[in-house]
Amino acid sequence: MMESTFVDNSKNSPLSKEDINMIGLTNLSASEKHHLRMLAHCLQCFKSMSKDNPRGLIPLKEEWLEWCLKNPIMVKDDEFVQVMFEQFSGAAIQLERLSNDLKVAPLDLTLRNLIDAYEV
Repeated sequence: MMESTFVDNSKNSPLSKEDINMIGLTNLSASEKHHLRMLAHCLQCFKSMSKDNPRGLIPLKEEWLEWCLKNPIMVKDDEFVQVMFEQFSGAAIQLERLSNDLKVAPLDLTLRNLIDAYEV
């Protein structure tokens, strides 16, 4: 008999359990919740890359690479890094659009801002 195991990736996620629960409580479709989680995840990654970024701008791609190479999970997985770069690229565009609409710096966006944008 196969034993099913649940893998708890929450300790590797930049999103808190509260963030994930807040997204889960929205009236969005499963697909929209997934996109929202991905966007929120990218935003948190960008924030963690940009400790010294007083203007709150999306980090440069060189910073993405440096950050990925410091991450032990990604260092050995070129394919995963490539997927992350694709996610980061799409997220950067969406976050910059939303930040322009709200007249705030991209890294000053909050999960509430993202949820509100999705729930429109």
